Parts: sequence; structure tokens; C-alpha cells
Amino acid sequence: MGNYLYIDRADEAAALAAEWAGVARLAVDTEFVRERTYRAQLCLLQLSDGQRIACVDTLALDGPGPFAGLLQDPGVLKVFHAARQDLEVLHDHLGTVPGPVWDTQVAAAMLGYPDQVGYNQLAGTELEVELPKDHARTDWSRRPLSAEQLHYAAADVAWLLPLADRLEETLSRRGRDSWAAAESASLCDPALYLFDEQGAWRRVKGAGRLEPPALARLAALAAWREREARDRDRPRRWIVQDEDLVALAVANPDSRAALARYTRLPPAALRRIGDTLLEVLRQAAANEPPTLDVQARLEPGQERLVKELLGRLREICAAAEIAAPLVATRKDLEALVRGRRDLSLLQGWRLALAGEELLALAQRGAG
Repeated sequence: MGNYLYIDRADEAAALAAEWAGVARLAVDTEFVRERTYRAQLCLLQLSDGQRIACVDTLALDGPGPFAGLLQDPGVLKVFHAARQDLEVLHDHLGTVPGPVWDTQVAAAMLGYPDQVGYNQLAGTELEVELPKDHARTDWSRRPLSAEQLHYAAADVAWLLPLADRLEETLSRRGRDSWAAAESASLCDPALYLFDEQGAWRRVKGAGRLEPPALARLAALAAWREREARDRDRPRRWIVQDEDLVALAVANPDSRAALARYTRLPPAALRRIGDTLLEVLRQAAANEPPTLDVQARLEPGQERLVKELLGRLREICAAAEIAAPLVATRKDLEALVRGRRDLSLLQGWRLALAGEELLALAQRGAG
């Protein structure tokens, strides 16, 4: 695919962004790496208006550059496939979520495809095109990019708009175009892409096994690690591994020698952050432990009811040709059986499709 522009100069970016001002929609994709940094490093931004494809070198431009305005323009529809990660990366670089958005993966799941259907499979089935696959795991931060890499990147947006047209036509024929629009719009909620350092402990493997005093210490340690990783732009695990955080929270060491006994931190790290870790542990003694979201096990009757609801959900979705996980998960149905009613299953298009019937079944089963 040679019919793409490679843009690594600010003047070229500004010229194309100006030409695209006012377009109705753009196909968007990103290439990024996150192995060595706290935030994902945006390496390439691919855009297409259906006529031209641009592979924008965001490392050379130090970000999306002049295309940031297009990405944030409420009058320009941004078409993605599997938008969630792309939106997270762009949110970190723009400070806001691009929108409005239309996601071809979401749309496809409403037409009977698996909820995680890949772009290659979808384009192959709907448009009978075969896309390159060789560079899915390439290091996009290395320069120069090869012609093969750029060919792969350009293909990721080359067929997005025709694919969206095909899916939207089918959705409209089946009365589901508003469903896809609503579901895609929900991806633009900024809360999805914000991370609360006070809740960082929830990401730590093994947190749920700790007693309250140790959990309070872990919460303080995890919040400190989050700040440190963010400020130094390093992966969390490069600051302190999860296993070491848990060991410190349990042992509550009070000296550098004890820190060395209970962790695998190298001597250089102990010299640099040892006193800080001890101070965090000392201050945590006055903290209230966070509340664990621990649910009691379902009673046998409730478990049977969840299985009945799952079975009925699959029947409804098979008949409607829609991916069941998009409608509700097992976790959703467990919450329904426990009495929760603030569920997406009981709102919007999901309520009409399956929610009303599943709620009635749950209430009869509980009675």
C-alpha cells in the first residue's frame, strides 16, 4: 500500500490538518509502546478521510501536533476499530478524550460477530480484503520505520471507513444503528481513562488476601508507587514489584536492614528509596484500611438462578444475532441476582433486548 503520506514535519502536518478541517469523519488508529514508560508512548498516528491516508510520526512531532484539533473537533466523527486502548493513549496525550467516536468492533458485535472480533477478520469477511499481519508486535518507537511497517500501519485505516459504511448499513436495516452510536459514545467517558492513585492498591496482585492493617500499609505503598512511576515516567514494576509491595505491607519493616530481608530490591534501589518506603509505612499506621469489595459466595439457589439466566441470555442473543458478552456478563447476572438494579443490562437498548425478561426471571427465581 504505497498511497499514503508519511508525515514527520510540522509544516506538512499543519498543511494536511488545514485541508482536512471540516471533514465529516476520519478513520483513526495508533501505534504505541508501553513497556518502558508509565504512560503509553504514542509512536504513530494513522488517519484517513477515505481518499488519503496519513501516517503521522508523533515522535518526530512530539505528539499529535496540528491533528489534535481534528481529534477533538465535535463535528468530526472518529472511526476506530477496538477504540478503548487508542482512546486511552490519545487521552493521555491530549488531556481529553477524542470524540465523537464510532467503533467498528462494537458495531460488529451487534451483528453476531464475537465481541472481540479482529479488524483483519472483519475486513476479510465484510469487504473481502486481506490485510498485512507481519508487524503486529513491532517496536514502533524505533526509527527509521521500514516501508513494510508503514504499509502495515496504513492498512489499519485504509478500510475502516468502507467497513463502517457496510456495518452501519446493516445496523440501520436491523434497527440497531442507534445502539451502536450509544455504545460507541459511552467510550468517550473521561472516567474510563482516569486512574485514582488512592485506588492503586486494587491493581496489586494479592491485595485481597491481606488483613486490614496490612491492607492499609499496602494502599499507602501503592499510592506512593503510582506517584513515583508517574513523576519518573517509568512502569510501576520498575519502581517496586507487586510481590515486594505485599511483602512490605505484611512484614512492616522498620529499618533498611529489614527492608533488605523482606524484599528483592537491589542495594542501589534501597539506598535511593529505602528511607522513603520506611516513612510511608510509618505514616500508614494512622490510616484506615480501604474497603475490600468482597462478595459473599452465592447460595446454591442463587448459583442455579445465575446459570438459568446465562442460558436464557445466550438463547436471546443467539436469536437476535448479537454477541452475548456485549449485552451482559456473568458478573452482571450475579449482581442482578444479588439485587443490584443499577446495571447497564437494565438500561437503554439492553433493557428492551434482554433486561426486562432477565429481571423478571431473577425476581421469580428469588421469590
